[in-house]
Amino acid sequence: MTHQESGYKQASRRLGQYIAAHGMRVSMERQILLRMFCTGRRKWTVAELVSQAEKEHICRATVYNALRVLTEAEIIRVCSPAGASRKTEYELNETGQNRIRMICTKCGRQTELKDTGIARLVGEKKYSNFVMSRFELTVYGECKVCRKMKATK
Repeated sequence: MTHQESGYKQASRRLGQYIAAHGMRVSMERQILLRMFCTGRRKWTVAELVSQAEKEHICRATVYNALRVLTEAEIIRVCSPAGASRKTEYELNETGQNRIRMICTKCGRQTELKDTGIARLVGEKKYSNFVMSRFELTVYGECKVCRKMKATK
């Protein structure tokens, strides 16, 4: 079994639990959208999802409803867009994955940072009346490309 297949099975199980707990019905459309998130492991805009879903004969309203359910079930998450021109993106919410993300406030470029020192520092922090399961840290600033363009003006 590939990593993608096991990720889909785990996410599908979590979706099934959420649907059962909330008295909803299992729908093929939600499963198709879930598979889209699990294969390729990339970020999707609503327009991209709608375009892909229409190939499967899924309407725009169903895509929006499925996004709401998948987000409430914490299977996918909204990525923070940087700048007014950036469109909201959705990505698979992989449980237990700590993230450190740098976002350029000029162009919106996002970079994942692998900093074991910061991850260890945050991960070892103890909080009263709270047990942390994972964390996300977002750092905003200007990327190297934007700083270079600014310096040449």
